[in-house]
Amino acid sequence: MNFRNDLTLENHKVVLQPLQSRHVKELAQLLSDPRVWELTWRKNNTEQAIESALESALVSRAEGTQLPFAIIDRASGRLAGTTRLGDLDLSNRNVEIGWTWLSPEFWGRGINSACKLLLLQYCFEELGVIRVQFSASGKNVRSQRALEKIGAIREGVLRGHRLDATDGGTLHDNVFYGILEKEWPLVKDRLLEMDEAGSGG
Repeated sequence: MNFRNDLTLENHKVVLQPLQSRHVKELAQLLSDPRVWELTWRKNNTEQAIESALESALVSRAEGTQLPFAIIDRASGRLAGTTRLGDLDLSNRNVEIGWTWLSPEFWGRGINSACKLLLLQYCFEELGVIRVQFSASGKNVRSQRALEKIGAIREGVLRGHRLDATDGGTLHDNVFYGILEKEWPLVKDRLLEMDEAGSGG
Protein backbone atom coordinates (compact mmCIF):
# COMPACT_ATOMS: atom_id res chain seq x y z
CA MET A 1 0.00 0.00 0.00
CA ASN A 2 1.24 3.44 -0.87
CA PHE A 3 -0.31 6.35 1.05
CA ARG A 4 -0.18 9.77 -0.56
CA ASN A 5 0.05 12.79 1.72
CA ASP A 6 -1.34 15.06 -1.00
CA LEU A 7 -4.48 12.98 -1.56
CA THR A 8 -7.75 14.83 -2.29
CA LEU A 9 -11.04 12.88 -2.50
CA GLU A 10 -14.36 14.30 -3.64
CA ASN A 11 -17.93 13.51 -4.58
CA HIS A 12 -21.05 15.61 -5.10
CA LYS A 13 -21.41 16.31 -1.35
CA VAL A 14 -17.92 16.79 0.06
CA VAL A 15 -14.31 17.46 -0.78
CA LEU A 16 -11.70 15.91 1.48
CA GLN A 17 -8.56 18.01 1.27
CA PRO A 18 -5.28 17.28 3.04
CA LEU A 19 -5.44 19.04 6.41
CA GLN A 20 -3.17 22.09 6.45
CA SER A 21 -2.01 24.50 9.13
CA ARG A 22 -4.25 27.16 7.54
CA HIS A 23 -7.32 25.07 8.44
CA VAL A 24 -6.49 24.75 12.13
CA LYS A 25 -7.81 28.01 13.59
CA GLU A 26 -11.07 27.94 11.64
CA LEU A 27 -11.67 24.30 12.56
CA ALA A 28 -10.95 25.08 16.21
CA GLN A 29 -13.70 27.69 16.15
CA LEU A 30 -16.14 25.43 14.29
CA LEU A 31 -15.58 22.47 16.60
CA SER A 32 -15.62 24.32 19.92
CA ASP A 33 -19.35 23.58 20.28
CA PRO A 34 -19.61 21.19 23.30
CA ARG A 35 -22.09 18.99 21.42
CA VAL A 36 -19.23 17.74 19.25
CA TRP A 37 -17.51 16.21 22.29
CA GLU A 38 -20.49 15.34 24.48
CA LEU A 39 -20.40 11.57 23.88
CA THR A 40 -16.65 11.09 23.48
CA TRP A 41 -13.82 10.47 25.90
CA ARG A 42 -11.97 13.29 24.16
CA LYS A 43 -12.99 16.63 25.57
CA ASN A 44 -11.44 19.08 23.13
CA ASN A 45 -13.91 21.70 24.32
CA THR A 46 -11.60 24.69 24.08
CA GLU A 47 -10.19 26.14 20.89
CA GLN A 48 -6.68 25.67 22.25
CA ALA A 49 -7.28 21.95 22.88
CA ILE A 50 -8.73 21.47 19.40
CA GLU A 51 -5.81 23.31 17.81
CA SER A 52 -3.42 21.05 19.71
CA ALA A 53 -5.26 17.90 18.51
CA LEU A 54 -5.15 19.09 14.90
CA GLU A 55 -1.48 20.06 15.07
CA SER A 56 -0.80 16.58 16.45
CA ALA A 57 -2.56 15.12 13.39
CA LEU A 58 -0.20 17.09 11.12
CA VAL A 59 2.78 15.65 13.00
CA SER A 60 1.35 12.14 12.63
CA ARG A 61 1.00 12.66 8.88
CA ALA A 62 4.64 13.72 8.66
CA GLU A 63 5.55 10.53 10.55
CA GLY A 64 3.48 8.40 8.15
CA THR A 65 0.99 7.08 10.71
CA GLN A 66 -2.12 9.11 9.79
CA LEU A 67 -3.75 10.90 6.86
CA PRO A 68 -5.88 13.79 8.19
CA PHE A 69 -8.36 15.65 5.99
CA ALA A 70 -10.33 18.87 6.11
CA ILE A 71 -13.99 18.31 5.15
CA ILE A 72 -15.40 20.89 2.72
CA ASP A 73 -19.18 21.04 2.25
CA ARG A 74 -19.62 21.13 -1.51
CA ALA A 75 -22.97 22.95 -1.44
CA SER A 76 -21.66 25.96 0.47
CA GLY A 77 -17.93 25.66 -0.16
CA ARG A 78 -17.38 26.00 3.59
CA LEU A 79 -15.19 24.08 5.98
CA ALA A 80 -17.40 21.60 7.88
CA GLY A 81 -15.03 19.50 9.98
CA THR A 82 -12.22 16.98 9.83
CA THR A 83 -11.69 13.23 9.46
CA ARG A 84 -8.72 10.96 8.95
CA LEU A 85 -7.21 7.61 8.19
CA GLY A 86 -5.11 6.35 11.06
CA ASP A 87 -3.31 3.33 12.48
CA LEU A 88 -1.89 2.73 9.01
CA ASP A 89 -0.69 -0.89 9.12
CA LEU A 90 1.03 -1.47 5.80
CA SER A 91 2.26 -4.99 6.47
CA ASN A 92 -1.20 -6.30 7.42
CA ARG A 93 -3.12 -4.03 5.01
CA ASN A 94 -5.27 -2.61 7.80
CA VAL A 95 -6.38 0.96 8.43
CA GLU A 96 -8.73 2.81 10.79
CA ILE A 97 -11.20 5.49 9.72
CA GLY A 98 -12.10 7.91 12.47
CA TRP A 99 -11.36 11.16 14.30
CA THR A 100 -14.39 12.52 12.42
CA TRP A 101 -15.38 15.81 14.03
CA LEU A 102 -18.16 17.68 12.30
CA SER A 103 -19.66 21.05 13.19
CA PRO A 104 -23.28 20.59 14.40
CA GLU A 105 -24.32 23.05 11.71
CA PHE A 106 -23.63 20.27 9.19
CA TRP A 107 -25.21 17.37 11.07
CA GLY A 108 -28.03 15.52 9.35
CA ARG A 109 -26.98 16.52 5.82
CA GLY A 110 -25.33 13.26 4.78
CA ILE A 111 -21.84 14.72 5.18
CA ASN A 112 -20.56 11.95 7.44
CA SER A 113 -21.79 9.11 5.24
CA ALA A 114 -20.42 10.89 2.14
CA CYS A 115 -17.00 11.01 3.83
CA LYS A 116 -17.21 7.34 4.80
CA LEU A 117 -18.05 6.39 1.21
CA LEU A 118 -15.04 8.29 -0.16
CA LEU A 119 -12.62 6.93 2.43
CA LEU A 120 -13.83 3.35 2.16
CA GLN A 121 -13.69 3.46 -1.64
CA TYR A 122 -10.13 4.72 -1.43
CA CYS A 123 -9.13 2.07 1.12
CA PHE A 124 -10.67 -0.94 -0.60
CA GLU A 125 -10.55 0.02 -4.26
CA GLU A 126 -7.25 1.89 -4.50
CA LEU A 127 -5.11 0.84 -1.54
CA GLY A 128 -6.31 -2.76 -1.54
CA VAL A 129 -6.74 -3.04 2.22
CA ILE A 130 -8.08 -6.22 3.81
CA ARG A 131 -9.80 -4.61 6.79
CA VAL A 132 -11.01 -1.16 7.83
CA GLN A 133 -11.56 -0.51 11.53
CA PHE A 134 -13.72 2.00 13.39
CA SER A 135 -14.03 2.70 17.12
CA ALA A 136 -16.59 4.55 19.20
CA SER A 137 -17.03 5.36 22.87
CA GLY A 138 -19.40 2.99 24.61
CA LYS A 139 -21.41 6.08 25.56
CA ASN A 140 -21.74 7.17 21.94
CA VAL A 141 -24.69 5.04 20.88
CA ARG A 142 -25.45 7.41 17.99
CA SER A 143 -22.06 6.70 16.42
CA GLN A 144 -22.42 2.97 16.99
CA ARG A 145 -25.85 2.89 15.32
CA ALA A 146 -24.50 4.87 12.36
CA LEU A 147 -21.72 2.31 11.85
CA GLU A 148 -24.17 -0.58 12.12
CA LYS A 149 -26.48 1.12 9.63
CA ILE A 150 -23.84 1.02 6.90
CA GLY A 151 -23.02 -2.63 7.63
CA ALA A 152 -19.92 -2.42 9.83
CA ILE A 153 -19.64 -5.46 12.11
CA ARG A 154 -19.35 -4.97 15.87
CA GLU A 155 -16.23 -6.94 16.77
CA GLY A 156 -15.68 -6.32 20.44
CA VAL A 157 -15.43 -4.00 23.41
CA LEU A 158 -12.33 -2.91 25.30
CA ARG A 159 -13.79 -2.24 28.73
CA GLY A 160 -12.58 0.82 30.63
CA HIS A 161 -10.22 1.60 27.77
CA ARG A 162 -10.33 5.41 27.89
CA LEU A 163 -10.33 7.95 30.70
CA ASP A 164 -12.59 10.96 30.25
CA ALA A 165 -10.31 13.91 29.55
CA THR A 166 -12.50 16.25 31.62
CA ASP A 167 -12.34 14.60 35.01
CA GLY A 168 -9.66 11.93 34.52
CA GLY A 169 -11.82 9.43 36.40
CA THR A 170 -14.83 8.50 34.28
CA LEU A 171 -14.09 5.41 32.21
CA HIS A 172 -15.27 4.88 28.65
CA ASP A 173 -15.51 1.52 26.96
CA ASN A 174 -14.12 1.49 23.43
CA VAL A 175 -16.34 -0.35 20.94
CA PHE A 176 -14.65 -1.65 17.79
CA TYR A 177 -16.25 -2.26 14.40
CA GLY A 178 -14.76 -3.60 11.20
CA ILE A 179 -15.45 -4.03 7.51
CA LEU A 180 -13.61 -6.72 5.57
CA GLU A 181 -12.71 -6.59 1.90
CA LYS A 182 -15.35 -9.23 1.06
CA GLU A 183 -18.02 -7.16 2.88
CA TRP A 184 -17.25 -3.94 1.06
CA PRO A 185 -19.64 -4.42 -1.92
CA LEU A 186 -22.66 -4.66 0.41
CA VAL A 187 -21.49 -1.70 2.49
CA LYS A 188 -20.91 0.32 -0.67
CA ASP A 189 -24.44 -0.43 -1.87
CA ARG A 190 -25.86 0.73 1.48
CA LEU A 191 -23.87 3.96 1.41
CA LEU A 192 -24.95 4.68 -2.16
CA GLU A 193 -28.60 4.04 -1.21
CA MET A 194 -28.25 6.42 1.76
CA ASP A 195 -26.71 9.02 -0.53
CA GLU A 196 -29.57 8.76 -3.01
CA ALA A 197 -32.12 8.98 -0.20
CA GLY A 198 -30.34 11.98 1.32
CA SER A 199 -29.96 10.19 4.67
CA GLY A 200 -26.92 9.73 6.84
CA GLY A 201 -24.92 11.82 9.26
